[in-house]
Amino acid sequence: MQLPRYKKKKRLKHKVCQEPGCGKEFIGHPIAKYCEFHRNIANRTRKTKEYEAVDVKNFVFRHGFTEVTELELTCQLPNCQRKYKVKIFPKQYIYPKYCNTHRNEYKRDSFQKAVS
Repeated sequence: MQLPRYKKKKRLKHKVCQEPGCGKEFIGHPIAKYCEFHRNIANRTRKTKEYEAVDVKNFVFRHGFTEVTELELTCQLPNCQRKYKVKIFPKQYIYPKYCNTHRNEYKRDSFQKAVS
């Protein structure tokens, strides 16, 4: 006895193109995001990343050292006067602005809330 072969159901849905500014309705598979025109990547708008300036969370320290040196710096977070050590490497100019306890944003925010 031969069993009939399984036939895939065509699950087509009415969808809206996800390209910003398009909004065209089309019939497509559930995972389709773009209309026929925007499926070609050349027809989509390029999304550029917005990079944050380097000196927002770090500080730029221009130096002329030729060997590794250790410096003691003060945390630049308001109301924190902790000192921390940083190794200064030749030809490297970006170093942390905050002490080890305030390196991530969450810890800086919680410290500011606790102080004020």
